Amino acid sequence: MAPRAIAAASCDTIAYRPDDRLINIPVTIGGSQLWFDVDTGARHSVIDLATAKRLGLPLIEPARMSGAGHGTAELLHTSPLAVRAGSTSVHVAEPWVLDLSHTGTSRHIDGLVGVDFFKAYVVRIDPEKQTIAFCNGGPIASGPSGATIPLIVTNDRFFINLKLALPNGITATHRVRVDTGSDDAVSDDLVRQSPARRKSTQGVGLGTPYLDYSGLFANVGIGPYTIANVWGPSGNPPAVGMEILRRFILTFDARRGQLGLAPTTRLHDPAPSPAP
Repeated sequence: MAPRAIAAASCDTIAYRPDDRLINIPVTIGGSQLWFDVDTGARHSVIDLATAKRLGLPLIEPARMSGAGHGTAELLHTSPLAVRAGSTSVHVAEPWVLDLSHTGTSRHIDGLVGVDFFKAYVVRIDPEKQTIAFCNGGPIASGPSGATIPLIVTNDRFFINLKLALPNGITATHRVRVDTGSDDAVSDDLVRQSPARRKSTQGVGLGTPYLDYSGLFANVGIGPYTIANVWGPSGNPPAVGMEILRRFILTFDARRGQLGLAPTTRLHDPAPSPAP
């Protein structure tokens, strides 16, 4: 039986602006309009340190946390907040405050829409229309040409299984973290065994960037779809980022443990090799 579609009236759809491969949406906190990137790699919604200071938010409980780079970054918290995207609102009980000035792209971002939004709503990201929809209830609808795969939710992190193959015939199926806040294709230490590899700058995010191997996957399998000749950095734990995810209309249904994939016209776009 085909999945029933989510009623349009149950979804709040807003336009986003591309931030390279990332997704940048307008949000409102206490009457101030801000711009947040959508980041399933963030276990909590995050406010940039400079933005928090500009809004006069109280900063409490300094600590350290690790990120994509080496080393750690200072982590603070602020009081509970209502974060609104369009007419959708999420009460963030424990907002994180981090210095985001060296993360993502050259565009300044005020914060990150994290997993708390994805736990509260069914979230659909459409890279062709450049929209994001927050939906109440109802099963996901991937469309006649789409597929639904398991979305594993563990400790406020999202995972899927990917089938990875190297040019030398080495294959593996790995559970990888779903990270819409990453420009990468797939980061996985399996590429250290690829015959096509090179050193490149990695970990451009929290922490300090570093030099390590990137390598070529002959194929990356996500659900029933296969993407050929994909360059990706080494990384442990492994993750899949927007260079792969941007090829699909994505529907996250965390409560039911499902991820809907509807391929777009960009499914077989070439994946760029890493900059040195």
